[in-house]
Amino acid sequence: MRSSFATLLGAALLAGALAVQAQTPPADAGKGPRGEQRKEMREKMKSAHEACKDKPDKRACMREQMCAKAPDPAKCQAEGKLRMHKQIEERQKMHEACTGKRGDELMNCLQAQRPKHKPEGKK
Repeated sequence: MRSSFATLLGAALLAGALAVQAQTPPADAGKGPRGEQRKEMREKMKSAHEACKDKPDKRACMREQMCAKAPDPAKCQAEGKLRMHKQIEERQKMHEACTGKRGDELMNCLQAQRPKHKPEGKK
């Protein structure tokens, strides 16, 4: 008697926990300003990829294409170059910290060195 009661109680608690965990996405997911911005960005990226697919310097071409319709193209270009240099410096620091390692050990070290990104708006 006790074991069947405990089993039923456990099953009820598990079902309740699963019901609490199950969440549906908001009705406005993919709509509104953020959804429109994502769609616009995807379209810009697709057109930039098409324009730059045969170019020898794809990074510069992509940056140029993405900044072409920006309100201030020169500022956009400068920020893109600054972002690229920052990424190069971070990558160099990661590799310096993992000097002398090879194979899986190197991959694990680089993974540990990779900065953790926090979603915007959260602390």
